[in-house]
Amino acid sequence: MKTSNIIIGIFLLISLVSCEQSMIEDQYCFNLKHNSLKSVILPKNQLDSIKELFDYNHLDYSKFQFYRFKVDELGYHHVSCYQFKNNLKVFTNDLIFHFDKTNNYNFLSGELIEKVNLNEKFKMNHNSVITEFLNVLDQDKYILVDRDEIEKSCFDIEFGYYDLNAGTSNTSKHFTKAWKIKLSNRDYPYAYINDMNSDVISYDNGIRYY
Repeated sequence: MKTSNIIIGIFLLISLVSCEQSMIEDQYCFNLKHNSLKSVILPKNQLDSIKELFDYNHLDYSKFQFYRFKVDELGYHHVSCYQFKNNLKVFTNDLIFHFDKTNNYNFLSGELIEKVNLNEKFKMNHNSVITEFLNVLDQDKYILVDRDEIEKSCFDIEFGYYDLNAGTSNTSKHFTKAWKIKLSNRDYPYAYINDMNSDVISYDNGIRYY
């Protein structure tokens, strides 16, 4: 009888802990973006044109996610794509493949990433990511949205890799695991948060001065 009581007690304790963890995770509304190479951004006709260009030039397109296809006034084709490593999106280091008007491969803008020596596990929970983002918004004097209103909104969060040297004069690669976060109904503001130390890597409120 005592053994049964102990087992029931352990079960209730585990259930309580699980419930508390669930409440922490669900403190905010969020959409966890599971971006992958299988995620399609462009319409089928554009993807077919891109694949034809790559096949014609014997280029492998299996490791890229295409997000823009442009034909300029000279008839040149420009194909923009994200890189993926270890099944995670590389937030930095986008590529643009350029083809001439006769469909021949011309040159590449950006650098191909051979590998990222990090695993696919994250350290921060979703609640912590959103809390860090809210702290950044609190410090932005140009964001005139009420904090309570923002907290009631939904957030888009996505996990991937970020090259901390991207956009600097340092050409070496220094990857970290990171989160991209923004409000679900807006493109701005957004931030990248370092999963390994919770630091804000970059923040953009969308405001431009000319």
